[in-house]
Amino acid sequence: MGDKRTKQDITQSFNVAIEGIIETIRTERNMKFHTFSTVLVLMLSVFLGVSRIELIALSISMCFVLVAELLNTAIETFVDMVSPEYNILAKRAKDVGAGAVFIAATNALVVGYLVFHKRVAGEFDEFFELLKGSYANVIIFILIFLVVLVIAIKSFFKKGTPLRGGIPSGHSALGGALFVGIFFLTHDVRVFYLSLFLLILVLQSRVEGKIHTVLETIIGAVLGMGITYLFLSLLNI
Repeated sequence: MGDKRTKQDITQSFNVAIEGIIETIRTERNMKFHTFSTVLVLMLSVFLGVSRIELIALSISMCFVLVAELLNTAIETFVDMVSPEYNILAKRAKDVGAGAVFIAATNALVVGYLVFHKRVAGEFDEFFELLKGSYANVIIFILIFLVVLVIAIKSFFKKGTPLRGGIPSGHSALGGALFVGIFFLTHDVRVFYLSLFLLILVLQSRVEGKIHTVLETIIGAVLGMGITYLFLSLLNI
């Protein structure tokens, strides 16, 4: 009977711990970021083939950050419970908890830099050589980069959804990118004017459908054209 109760207590302890981690990830923006970063670093470690010692150093550093964030969340929750009104001591407790997370995160960044900087630099050199060797690869990369950038900007302004509405207009950004891509690809002025006309139609359709304002479409188009021009110029295409 005692062994059964002990097993139930252990199981309950695991359940409580897992629920605490899930709740923190669900409610805390910083914990979401740390968790995403941890998964990204682990995937990068596998892809780049880090050594066992390097993987141990990365794992310890990442766990240190996650534990610090969990403790900081616990401190903030407890302080808010016992001191809902402003209190200098409550502020100090929260600041100390945030400081612990900052130290852990800084340590993780230093360790990550020491482990990845040479490997990543080498991979990026190969990546840019691949881009330079194919115009299609460059355009595909730019379009993917623009989609991610537009979604990030929309999340910052908290308007619309990732694929509809908000600032900037994603369709206009992609249209602007393709317009500049065609501009770099051809010396035929007729093709230039046709692609410009298509870009204007894209902008007009987003405004006509009341999905975006005129300003949102213009910002999107300028963003797409600017990013594409920058990349193609840097790559000397």
